[in-house]
Amino acid sequence: MIPDVVPTGHDSEFLALLRKIIESPPSSNEEFTQLKKDIFHAFNMIPISVNHGLRQAFLRALRDHLMRWDPAVREIVDKTCHRIFKLSFDEMLVRNPRFIAARTPRYVPPPSVLVPAIKHVYKTFGNALDAKTSQPLFSKEAWKKANSVLELAREGYLSDIKGVVLYEKAGIDKYGLQKYKCLRGTNKVEGGPHGDIYRKFGALHGMCFCR
Repeated sequence: MIPDVVPTGHDSEFLALLRKIIESPPSSNEEFTQLKKDIFHAFNMIPISVNHGLRQAFLRALRDHLMRWDPAVREIVDKTCHRIFKLSFDEMLVRNPRFIAARTPRYVPPPSVLVPAIKHVYKTFGNALDAKTSQPLFSKEAWKKANSVLELAREGYLSDIKGVVLYEKAGIDKYGLQKYKCLRGTNKVEGGPHGDIYRKFGALHGMCFCR
C-alpha cells in the first residue's frame, strides 16, 4: 500500500508517479494480455468421458474452431492437392491429416471471433447424448470447466499474439510446398527443457516452478 503521506524530494516524486500508475484506469485501446494459456492444457481442462461416442467429434470441432488454418497458405496447399492428388484441401485433410498439418500453419483468432465459435461448439455437443449410456457429453463439472475455458478465451488468454512467430520453415517438399515446424506451447516446451528436467530428476511431485 502507498502511504498517504510521502517523503519529500526524489522519493516523493517516485511515489506520486507510482500512485498515478496504480490508480489510473486501464486504457480502452490496451491490447489483450500477453500471457497465454497453452492450448493443449486448455483442452484438458474439460473432463469428459473417454467412452462417450461424441468425444472425438467434439475435440476435433473444438480444435478446428480454436486453431484456424492460415488462409493464404491453405489456398496454396489446396491448389497443389487439386493438381497432384485430384483432391481438395478438406478431402486431403480427411485422408492424410499429417500432410496438411505439416504444410499449413494454424492461428488462434482474437476473442471477438473465438468466443462465439467456442459457444457454438458447446451448444452443439455439450448436451448431446451417448448412444449407449444416454449420458450427456458434459457433466455439471464439465460445464463448469468448459465455461472457464470460455472465460480464458474472452479475456484473450488463448488468442495468438500479433507479430509473434509460432512456426518456423522446415524445408520444401517434392511438390514445391513449404513445410513448417510448430513452435507453440506444450509440443515445443515439454520435449525441450522440461524433458531434460524429467530425465535428471524424475517426477517433481509437490514442487512448484515459476516460469
